[in-house]
Parts: sequence; structure tokens; C-alpha cells
Amino acid sequence: MNRIHRLGPFSAHGENIGLLLAISSGRAVAAARESLAPYSLSARSYSLLEQLVLTGAPTQRQLADALALDPSQIVALVDSLEDRGLAERRPHPDDRRQKTVVATVAGETVYMEAKEQIKASLDTLLTGLDPDERVVLADLLHRIARPASGALEDAG
Repeated sequence: MNRIHRLGPFSAHGENIGLLLAISSGRAVAAARESLAPYSLSARSYSLLEQLVLTGAPTQRQLADALALDPSQIVALVDSLEDRGLAERRPHPDDRRQKTVVATVAGETVYMEAKEQIKASLDTLLTGLDPDERVVLADLLHRIARPASGALEDAG
């Protein structure tokens, strides 16, 4: 079976990898949106909360770099999480001009619960892939999304 035929309904798009990535991304975002609705989180606010839980106390600039968002978008996302008691800004220990952002205990709890829902939605989305294929997909997407080492490690 050739590659075009295996693409099924996408066969008209042939090897249009950009389109296939966009369609796949759209499906993943829709699944995430549904999973995150009970927590009143968007995919972006969940991703920001994840960064806070996993990295400790990044600056807003580091968050913007890590999530490939404009700093003004980060401000709005942090404001929203802070208003809900899920995150808080703190003075940077070495640079009083900057603030770090940390997840609160409530934020960590919401993240852990939401993470389980996201995992379940991804398992459904990736049903057609075996565990080895999922590892390869994750590796390839990581290489596309972050061609250099992780942004938080490289930033300030």
C-alpha cells in the first residue's frame, strides 16, 4: 500500500505535511478544550500552569519563550490564573526588576486533575498509534516545536 492511499480521507492532500499538522493540531486542541472545560482552563492557560508546576518559578519572559507566545499574552494568562488563585507573581530573587510566577497549591491540584483528563483525551486521539509510534511522534513533534534545547533552560 503506498503512502498516499494510507492517508485515507487526507489522500487528496498527498504529502502536504503542513496541512496534516494543522488538522492534527486542530483535533488535539478540540480534545484538550473539551477535557479542560470542567476546570475553566484553555489549552494556553493549562500549558502555562504546566510550565509553572514543572519548572518552578520562571519569569514571564521565560514563559513567553517556552510557550512561543507574545509577552502580553503571558501577562493576560498569568492575570487570569492569579485571579483564580492558581498562580502568583513573586519578586525575582536576583533581579528586583523582574517577577517570577509560581503555581499555588490550588494551581498544582487543578493541574494534576486536568493532566489526567488531558492524558485520557490524548489516548483517545492517538488510538491508532501503538506505544512505539507514540514515542516516535512525540520525538518528532518535540524536534519541530523546539529545534534547540528547551527555552526555559536557555532563557535568562
